[in-house]
Amino acid sequence: MTSTQRPLRIGNVSASRTDRATATAEFLSAASLDVLALDMLSDEAMLELAEQRAQGDPGHERALLVQLGECLDLVGTGGVRIVTNAGALDPGGLAEALRAMAADAGVELSVASVDSGDVTDRAVELGLGEADVATVRHGAFGIARALAAGAHVVVTGRVSREALVTGAAAAHHGWTPSALDALAGSVAVGHVLSGGPGATGVVDSSTDVTRTTDPVSGGYPIAEIAADGSAVVTRHPSAFGSVTVGTVTDQLLDGVAGARYAAPDVVLRLDSVRLAQEGTDRVRISGARGEPAPPVVAVVAMTRGPGRPRRVARPLAQANAGHTVVLPGGERVAVPVPVETADIGPGELPTPWSRGSVPGGEPVTSVLGSVASVRRGVVGRGVNIAVWTWDDSAFAWLAGELTIDRFRELLPALEGMETRRYLLPNLRAVNLVARPPRGVPLDSGLGADLASVRLSIPGELLEFGP
Repeated sequence: MTSTQRPLRIGNVSASRTDRATATAEFLSAASLDVLALDMLSDEAMLELAEQRAQGDPGHERALLVQLGECLDLVGTGGVRIVTNAGALDPGGLAEALRAMAADAGVELSVASVDSGDVTDRAVELGLGEADVATVRHGAFGIARALAAGAHVVVTGRVSREALVTGAAAAHHGWTPSALDALAGSVAVGHVLSGGPGATGVVDSSTDVTRTTDPVSGGYPIAEIAADGSAVVTRHPSAFGSVTVGTVTDQLLDGVAGARYAAPDVVLRLDSVRLAQEGTDRVRISGARGEPAPPVVAVVAMTRGPGRPRRVARPLAQANAGHTVVLPGGERVAVPVPVETADIGPGELPTPWSRGSVPGGEPVTSVLGSVASVRRGVVGRGVNIAVWTWDDSAFAWLAGELTIDRFRELLPALEGMETRRYLLPNLRAVNLVARPPRGVPLDSGLGADLASVRLSIPGELLEFGP
């Protein structure tokens, strides 16, 4: 891929082995894309693939072969490029299987792979304890290097959640690691797209209050990413669902903490992101600022046990997290670690937020969900519970109402947990991050019922709300 000022048009499909074989083909046949990201992994999937490998079978997601087997004619020279994490614990093996499948079909397919980051055999050494599977969450530049070398398909392991999108954008626009603001913008976009249908309204914990109070059935999202990292998020033309400031806000708040969000290649200043509705099913993401890459990346271990699988995350120095990419011609190339890194700054806003006017009117007892939405996500060994609303005056009330003490009153399960509250006025969100003591399992349902709690709410909010 070469540098161009034309926006990159990229879609994301969260495919799995349970999907019908033609799902990806149907997506591609009705959409004009430069790149399709196929996100096929989850923590649970990694455990299943580790068990599969232990039994002597490949440690990659073979469903990719099924999906691409139905649309090889749409991939490659003159067609769409594919970036996928389906390689899991064996990207090289899956890349070889793709080449063989394409050769059997008489299709010329250039395939590259990025190493898996598998550190299962070092889990104890890295402070993760005994684990069934452990991987380093690599960033975007191995993917970018492979695409720049002409790969039609790039197969990775469990990279960071934004890396598929950021890597494709970096290759398309020729970004270097110093393009911090552009990279940060693409991290925000990748964060939204990584949720698949969540960006079009399908989220179990929320509805799109900016457009309708009814749950929205959604399809997979598409983004048009410009050279400066700004983007428009839209949806597949044949899909159901809506793309609004609400659906994008909801997805952007999944698994975040405060004003800074660390990806392997850049720290996104989340407090700088601006969202704007540009038309039906079109939301612009702009204004993102980036800071130097963090000095560490995440290494994540999963272990089966009674009940839910145990997930442990630890930092790993960038200098010890180097990895390689195998280019289409077979050349193995080291992916450079960031030259410049910096400690991640505080999550609090750099300048104090000034609270504006709060709506008045006779107080009415109603559920929180009548004036706000709630998004929950995983942050390290804890959880984030983000409550967001639709305009500045509603946010002024929300920020005053949802203090840490009030959160604890509304959610008794927070007892004994470390809690921090962050304000994100640009997203009109109050975000609580809660972590249980080490060794204490996290209550998976924490915050699930927050939208249904009853509060005394200013009447004007209910009168003019969504």
